[in-house]
Amino acid sequence: MLSRRQFIKAGIAGTAALVVARVVYGPFAATPVWQGGSAHRFATLSDASRGLIAALATAILDGALPVDADAHAGAVAEVVVGVDKAVAALQPAVQAELQQLFALLNFPVSRRLLAGVSQPWLKAPTDEVAAFLQNWRDSRFTLLRSGFHGLHQLILAAWYGSPNAWAAIGYAQPAHVLAAQQAN
Repeated sequence: MLSRRQFIKAGIAGTAALVVARVVYGPFAATPVWQGGSAHRFATLSDASRGLIAALATAILDGALPVDADAHAGAVAEVVVGVDKAVAALQPAVQAELQQLFALLNFPVSRRLLAGVSQPWLKAPTDEVAAFLQNWRDSRFTLLRSGFHGLHQLILAAWYGSPNAWAAIGYAQPAHVLAAQQAN
């Protein structure tokens, strides 16, 4: 049976653990939900993962996305949809690994400790997200570098695989795409 002294010590230790967890976690604020305005039915990306991809796309594609706010939002939405389609086409084992990576990056404590991002992805400053990407790219740990390369390739493929990005990079569109555009 616990003595009064042991009970008080356990209470103090529990309180200290909660205070430390509170400091690590940060302020209790509702995580914003990404509003992409797309009619796409997402097959693999959760609400939190969509916000993560939108924040990463803004940082990775800085300078490549349109400057106009509406066009920028549409381009980011296109990237998020493209990533969802790409992930849905991957093998189930790879999908599971990506879901684990997304969950790890969306969990507030691991987002802060592993990524160095203190706020939810949609509220994080672009320079903080860019610093996270650079840290993972240059990490001495192969697992973090692999995570960076996977995210980087998914986002670049989703953007540059879209016909909307081709004109900006001087890519001559295939004949079937040109014919479809002229028919519309």
